[in-house]
Amino acid sequence: MNKNSNNAPKTSAFSISNYHYNNITQSINNDDDFGCVKVEISDLDNSCPNSTTLSLMRCKKQVLHPFRTLLCLIGWRPFGADSLKRSSILMRILNIIYPLFILILLLFNYTYEIITTTTTISTTTLSVHQNHTVLNWSSLIPPKPIHKINVTDVHPPVCGHIFTTYIIPNLLHFVAFIIGFIYFRVTEGEPMYSLMEKVFIHGDQNMRQFSPNRVIRRLKIFLLIGSIWVLMSVGTHALSNAMNDFAHPLLFDKKNELKRKSVRYTLFILDIVCLLISNCIHLAVVMNFVSHCEMVVFYCKSIRTRLEEKSIPLLEAMKQIVDLRSSISQLNGAVSRMMSILVVYYLERTILGIILFLMNEIKEPIMFAYRILYPIVWFAILILCLAQAARVTSKCDKFHRISLAMRVYGYHTTSSTELDGFLLFLSSAKLHAKLFGLTVRPGKIISILVTTIIVCIILLQTNIIHSSNFFIL
Repeated sequence: MNKNSNNAPKTSAFSISNYHYNNITQSINNDDDFGCVKVEISDLDNSCPNSTTLSLMRCKKQVLHPFRTLLCLIGWRPFGADSLKRSSILMRILNIIYPLFILILLLFNYTYEIITTTTTISTTTLSVHQNHTVLNWSSLIPPKPIHKINVTDVHPPVCGHIFTTYIIPNLLHFVAFIIGFIYFRVTEGEPMYSLMEKVFIHGDQNMRQFSPNRVIRRLKIFLLIGSIWVLMSVGTHALSNAMNDFAHPLLFDKKNELKRKSVRYTLFILDIVCLLISNCIHLAVVMNFVSHCEMVVFYCKSIRTRLEEKSIPLLEAMKQIVDLRSSISQLNGAVSRMMSILVVYYLERTILGIILFLMNEIKEPIMFAYRILYPIVWFAILILCLAQAARVTSKCDKFHRISLAMRVYGYHTTSSTELDGFLLFLSSAKLHAKLFGLTVRPGKIISILVTTIIVCIILLQTNIIHSSNFFIL
């Protein structure tokens, strides 16, 4: 009787408690006082012997958490999304109001930028002191110093290309913001984290070329470079405001300078905050794109190295290449569309900055430094995005070279027919990174840059484009 009671099935009760870092405690309680088993499972414990788990922990802490904080800052990710508890009513209201607040700041930034560079003054009497200069973003010729003028209408030098200089870039930025908002609210950044898991699982701690630690270090460098770029772009804008004592002369005249000093600096701070939010949107899009590209590159290196070492079955390699193609397809989706829009934005800003630098005749040091820094800031982020896309295409193209070597020298016991099938498989895989729906290759970028430089030199030497900034012209 006792034997039957001991062998009878025992009722089990499971209690799962979710704490921070996804700690899961599972307890099995039996009807009797003995035979109780308690199992604690923690996949984010620093004492875990699994190196892949530790690497994912460190990457999530050092890269993903700052990136998700950035997404919350620009309204692309709800506050408290990582919390396991249900959000309170106040938090849900905040997650509705905050994106609208960010949208209002962006619209203010677009409008304020246009107003401060296109507004003209209409007055009957204007007094200008000897050393006062009126400079704005589009000023090319230094104003002549005068003591006092009586005019009916005074029109300071303003930008006459409003549509190409302001409306088109602001429209592109706004479209990228809307696409990014929808993308991250729907996917919550899962494609990037999923790709990161694949890279870390197939990575090898013993091989420096595609070690997870190398991936983390590279992503941290991108995050640091992006943060420095945001500070430089905001600093460049502050430098342009410093040319007018942090107040645009078209909005504040010298007579009411003391009365409107608080309003002047309030508008300046608000302008800087709006610009910071705007540039953080650039950082989020660029960081998402270059991180995807970098992890695709490491995933590609991992597969390619194992094929070169002949340490992976051909069928398994084909499965991983199909998985790699899926990751590249995700990269060429909404991520590429956002990046393509902003690449046009960066290209236009770079061209405008170069033109203003070449046509500038104002020799003041602050203006000269601003004219130099402006195109450099935008060209730097442009070339980073193009270079990352070109790296993906370049690394994936090496699969074709490996398949040709395998066809000539063989691969384990694989037959010639199977190797021909593998070669045909790679030719139809189309492992290419795209922008604007076009494949980005290093040769294309280099040829475009070289052609542009040659054309600019010809135009400058023939005085079709005249500049007083170069002593050789």
